[in-house]
Amino acid sequence: MAERTVADGAGRRLGGIESGRKLVSVLMSFDGERPVWTVAELAHEHGLTTSTAYRYVGVLREMGLLDAAGPAGAYRVTERVSSLQGALDAGTAALRDIAMPVMIRLRDEIDETVLIARRGGEHAYCIDRVESRHPVRLQFQRGEAMTLHLGSMARLLLSQMPPADRRRYLDRIEPTLTPGQAGQITEEKLAQIARDGFAVSSEEIDEGIWGTAAMVRAPSGAVPAVIGTAGPVHRLPPERRDEVIRCVVAAAEEITAGLRRRPGSA
Repeated sequence: MAERTVADGAGRRLGGIESGRKLVSVLMSFDGERPVWTVAELAHEHGLTTSTAYRYVGVLREMGLLDAAGPAGAYRVTERVSSLQGALDAGTAALRDIAMPVMIRLRDEIDETVLIARRGGEHAYCIDRVESRHPVRLQFQRGEAMTLHLGSMARLLLSQMPPADRRRYLDRIEPTLTPGQAGQITEEKLAQIARDGFAVSSEEIDEGIWGTAAMVRAPSGAVPAVIGTAGPVHRLPPERRDEVIRCVVAAAEEITAGLRRRPGSA
């Protein structure tokens, strides 16, 4: 059977792989911030012709992943996508079970929000977080995709990315970087972060927020996750930061030890 192709917004023919990538991108447009989209909005968002966007929506409806919602021509995801959440929870359950008691103790010790994250492709994702008793507004919510070059947690994960993949990622984002951002993700800086096993950041994602993170290692030596904390700079002044780094590194080591006692957990 001949491979089906569709056209993108510029009229170019797309093969199966690129078409599949676009289809997934359309599905991933639906999130908590934007749960309903029209076909016209999806076409504009992804640079597709309206007819191509209709075909993608049709496939997703046929698979039971999208359904009509509210205004005419608008769509939402269906309950079928909850199976993906179930698969995600099952895949990270052991890591979260080991990490959560450590995260709670770390939160109590430093009295700041504690997060654990892992890399998926070219993004960092928050697996779980334990909130500080103090009010703090952080963008890194559970399940949210963040870039790999901003913030201490993401930069640690970037330092562990396979070199060829990392180079492609850096080459792609280079035109969007400020000089300060570019200076934080040189190969030399990333190599130093990998050796240190921890990283720090200041106001890279959220204004007025300082953070630090440390690597969690699997029995194989790979880095399945990073644990970190972040809080307002007025609660984390320079004289307190070395102690917070020490606590976060110790927490990462404790989770690492837990993973070693439970083979196959990461």
